[in-house]
Amino acid sequence: MSYYAVDFGTSNSLLNHVSNEGVITAIPLESDSNIVLRSLLYTPEPNVWFFGKDAIKEYVNRDGEGRFFRSIKKFLPENNYKGTTVFNKTMNISEIVAVFLTTMRQRANKITNENVEKIVLGRPALYSLNKEDDQMAQDRMQKACVLAGFKEVIFCPEPIAAGLDYNTNTTTEKIVLIADFGGGTSDFTLMKIHQRAYSQDDILGLSGIFLAGDALDGVMMKDFIAPHFGSRFEYKIPGGTNILTFPRQLLKKICSPAHITHLRDRDTWEFLQHIQKFALNKDGEKHMHQLFTLVECQLGFPLFDEIEKTKVRLGTNNKTLFDYHYPGIDISEEITKISYQKSITPVIEEIMATMMEVFKQSGLDISAVDQVCLTGGTSQLPKIRESLADIFGKDKLFEYNIYQSVVNGLAQYAKRLVK
Repeated sequence: MSYYAVDFGTSNSLLNHVSNEGVITAIPLESDSNIVLRSLLYTPEPNVWFFGKDAIKEYVNRDGEGRFFRSIKKFLPENNYKGTTVFNKTMNISEIVAVFLTTMRQRANKITNENVEKIVLGRPALYSLNKEDDQMAQDRMQKACVLAGFKEVIFCPEPIAAGLDYNTNTTTEKIVLIADFGGGTSDFTLMKIHQRAYSQDDILGLSGIFLAGDALDGVMMKDFIAPHFGSRFEYKIPGGTNILTFPRQLLKKICSPAHITHLRDRDTWEFLQHIQKFALNKDGEKHMHQLFTLVECQLGFPLFDEIEKTKVRLGTNNKTLFDYHYPGIDISEEITKISYQKSITPVIEEIMATMMEVFKQSGLDISAVDQVCLTGGTSQLPKIRESLADIFGKDKLFEYNIYQSVVNGLAQYAKRLVK
């Protein structure tokens, strides 16, 4: 039986078909025949869903009515995430992911003219540092795959898959660090690359962390944009003596592309409306009104989309203007490259510290690495490149199949199963 190799990503998802004969074919999943399907879901009414670019288009056409989901992969290892209400129906994370995977499978089946029920699915090196949460995340993905119609589910760590893809395109034996910087996770595999049959002994070290592109966007939101939405809001309850500030847990939601939509949850919404009445100044009132507009009009996606564009511009400019306007929201905030890089430095350092775990596991020195293979969209961030160059030297950095290396490697893995 043939397989689908699926890279279900925080930002983008891809699918390859592996035939009974081992022929690998990339399947276009977007309505415009693009093979990269953005991991976006939008439902404007019960039982009606749009995905990828269509989700953005319909979201705009319908003025944001309904629910819009992005970065849903981030919820998988959260044991306190029980789901969310979608048109009076509570959906858990497996059910939401299954909606997306079902559409991927159906679109692929239509193209291949097969009813494929076997999947090789990529997973981060670690969904969570907590072993129980890591297993829970994989179990949730397993359930989502079953709900989507797959009867056989095989998991493969994404950085290993990227290594398998790289292995098919090199002829000399070497030690390579596969550094996969995605939207939700940064994953690292230290492995031997050669033309012999692959074995588990070729994996010298494996590590990962749930910090990547979304986290870096969240830093920009927290340090530069969130003050316009009440992050520094102060209030005092009548009869009280203490000056209170915006709750830290809610600030975390505002600064997460995945969690910001959940500010519409009833308890949270009622709390925000309550404290707004007790603002200590006019600026506080204004910023809370902007937050209400952001939440009520479901502007989380376009806001973070502008944040991502601003981050990209800072890669080639010393400063840029974050400019976002909507009825009820007016923000013009100049951000310099120096200030942004200073803000993201702690996150980058944490990612690099996780990367260094592979050397502790292997007992090898960093000088043993012949090449650092960069993949994933976030690998193009200049600050990450600079940090890696400082550690390994610029000459060892090699950009490889930024968006397709994981799904291609998963397909190589599946190819061995059909033979």
